[in-house]
Amino acid sequence: MRDIDLIPGVLLPGFAGRAVPEWLRAELHHGLAGVCLFAGNIDPDDPAGTARLAERLRGERAGVLIAADEEGGAVTRLESVTGSTLPSPAQLGLVPADVAERAGSVLGARVRRAGMNVVLAPVADVNDNPANPVIGPRSFGADPHQVAARVAAQVAGIQTAGVAACPKHWPGHGDTDVDSHRGLPTVSEATASRHAPPFVAAIEAGARVIMTAHLVVPEWGDLPVTVNPAAIARLRALGFNGVVVTDAVEMAAIAAAYGAGGGAVRALAAGADLICIGNPEHAGVDDEAQYREVADAVARALADGSLEAARLREAHDRVSRFAAHVASDRRPDAAEPGGPTLAASDAGLIDAAWRARAESGAVAALRDLGDVVDARDHATQAVASRAVPVVDLLRGLCRPGSAVTAVVTDRATPAQRAAVAAAAARGQTIVVHVGALPAAWDAPTVAVGADSAFSAAMLRRWIEGGE
Repeated sequence: MRDIDLIPGVLLPGFAGRAVPEWLRAELHHGLAGVCLFAGNIDPDDPAGTARLAERLRGERAGVLIAADEEGGAVTRLESVTGSTLPSPAQLGLVPADVAERAGSVLGARVRRAGMNVVLAPVADVNDNPANPVIGPRSFGADPHQVAARVAAQVAGIQTAGVAACPKHWPGHGDTDVDSHRGLPTVSEATASRHAPPFVAAIEAGARVIMTAHLVVPEWGDLPVTVNPAAIARLRALGFNGVVVTDAVEMAAIAAAYGAGGGAVRALAAGADLICIGNPEHAGVDDEAQYREVADAVARALADGSLEAARLREAHDRVSRFAAHVASDRRPDAAEPGGPTLAASDAGLIDAAWRARAESGAVAALRDLGDVVDARDHATQAVASRAVPVVDLLRGLCRPGSAVTAVVTDRATPAQRAAVAAAAARGQTIVVHVGALPAAWDAPTVAVGADSAFSAAMLRRWIEGGE
């Protein structure tokens, strides 16, 4: 095989729609490593439709990687319309690690039933910065060792279902105040060292693929980790011999400086093995054009020598071995006719822990809802849903005439701030938010926890008093 023919085998694009487009079919026949499915690929009214789509993909190329960007809690593609019925990592961080393992096995089983074989989870970031705009409840917590225990447990649980887990975002996106979808964060070497235990634990638990973060560690050089050979060498030095996959190269932290294609070339040259091309659901994105930009850039770099053929071959071989391992796992799907669910005892334990953490008086207020402000950061691309199920749920539970105002916490308009202040003045405002409200937020609030991570289903159980 010519070196140029190896290029599709190191790429992991998304695609638009619920059918296999012609360009994707052609690339699968040319050896495309795999695809990542997002909410737009999934029909919420046809639970078996995703599995049929996966079978069509496998029909074009046996052994294709089919990844799910599915974390449970705030980030869900399988349940994007209603909100995830699995707890968030922040909730799992309050209960013993074996509960996180069982939640991971449910997550893995759901993904496998949907026909996918890689889960881009768990999040191994240590969320110890209250101003973090993109991690928040996606993290198991602020203590590196507690997070490490739950990351290892989730890796084990997910992989029990015969699905590969992909911990992310190395070396840790938790202590940042910049969203790498929009800008380039920086963390210190001391922070990276403090946040290393979850990734070490993931490796020891058997993770075969790890995703990089688009951030700079100045002591490791000026380049973002994803395109920094010294940084990726540090991941290898932890004993990781599996596939290094990038976060999506069209994110601003990479694309603003290099373009998606240039970022992909630099990532491969730096030691990454698999290039994630990301979510085509954002407005104005042409899935085929985005893929071609990356593939053509890699081809040009191979031709002019800026990407060595030996490095491309190494990446291709590593991805191929990983794909063969994934394809060889033929465990039966979960037998539950409605799909695997978290045990009632575990759900009750999580609910009880979350109640205990909530601020005094919040439970009583929630049982007598008045005006409600949902101040989750809907503008965060990693967390944003195709719907706002919590807002809809709260609106349905409010007394007639009560106001429900959706507010983007760090981008609130004067009118939104006035709506919050007016609701607060009526004395019955509940604020459900992810992460800390910004320091400039001056309206009175009643917060459900410091980093509320409720999905609609979890919140309903709490409000209605059920377990």
